[in-house]
Amino acid sequence: MSPTQPPAGGGLRCTIPWPHGAKCAVSISWDIDIDTTLHLERPASGFQEYELLSSSRYEEVAIKSVVDALAELGLRQTFFVCGWCIERYPDTCALIRDAGHEVAHHGYMHEPPNEQSPQAELHWLERGVDIIRAFTGRPPLGWRAPYAAFSSRSASYLARMGFVYDSSLSNDHNPYLITADEGSLLELPIDITMSDAPHYAHVPTAGYAMSPKTPAQAIDYFMSVIDATYEIGGFTTTVWHPELSGRPARLLAWFDMVRALQSRGDVWLAPLGEIAEHVGRCVSAGQVELRSVALPFYREPLFETGVILRGQGLAAPD
Repeated sequence: MSPTQPPAGGGLRCTIPWPHGAKCAVSISWDIDIDTTLHLERPASGFQEYELLSSSRYEEVAIKSVVDALAELGLRQTFFVCGWCIERYPDTCALIRDAGHEVAHHGYMHEPPNEQSPQAELHWLERGVDIIRAFTGRPPLGWRAPYAAFSSRSASYLARMGFVYDSSLSNDHNPYLITADEGSLLELPIDITMSDAPHYAHVPTAGYAMSPKTPAQAIDYFMSVIDATYEIGGFTTTVWHPELSGRPARLLAWFDMVRALQSRGDVWLAPLGEIAEHVGRCVSAGQVELRSVALPFYREPLFETGVILRGQGLAAPD
C-alpha cells in the first residue's frame, strides 16, 4: 500500500473535507472522573480506601497541569466531565471552563448506562445536562458514555435531548450518522486502544493490572494510528485521563507529541464539538454523505443464543 494512495474500497478513505486544507482531524480529548468510580463501585468502603482515593484525586493537580500545557500549545480541546465532579470539585473543573475548553457530558457519577433502568439512565443524563448548563451557560454538545457502556436506549435519549454528537462507539473509524427512534446525531468514534488506560493503568486493587508502557512506547502507538489517519484523510480522537497522563513523564511526552502534530501544519487539532459542527455543515452543503447506522443493534436477547445454550436444535419460534 502506498502511503499517499490508500485504497478507495472498503471504507478506509475518509471523504470529509477538513478546514484550511488540513489532511486529517484529530481531537485530544480528556475524561474527567476523579474518584467517581471508586465510590460507585465500592459504596461501603470507597470513602476510606486511601490508596485509590489519593491516586484518583491526583487529578486535582493534573488537571491544572493539562490546562496549562494546552494554553502553552494554544489549543482548546474537549473535556468529558462527570456532573458529580463539577459539584464536588467546582474550582478544579472551573480551570477547564475558564480556559475556553469544551465541557462535554460523561455521566453524573460515571454510572454505566447499560446497567441502569430506562428511567434511571434518562434521569442521570438529564441531571448531567442541567449541571453542565448551569456551570457553562450552555447545554453540552456531546456525550461519552461512562465505560463506553452505551445502552440500547442511549441514542434515542441523546437525540431527544438535542445532543449534536456522541463519542462512545467503535463500529467505524470515520465519523458516521446514528439514527434512532427519536432522531439522529453524529458519532465521532473511539478506539479503546487510543485511550491511555490500556497503556498506563496499573492499579491492581482496582482491577487494572496491565504492565505499564514507557511514555515513549505509548506515544509511538498513538502516533502510528494518527499517521494512518493522516494517510487516509480521516478522523481520530485520543482519550486521556489526568490521573494517568498528567504524571510528569507522561505529560511531557504527550506535550511533545502534540507539538509535533502542530508542526506539520496540516493536522486539524480541534475540540470534538467543532469537528461535529464542521461535519454537520459539510453534510448540509452536500459535500459529503455519511454512512448511517441504525440503533439499537438489537432490542432483546437473541432467540438463537437461547436455543444453542439449551443444547437444542435450531427451530424458528412459533
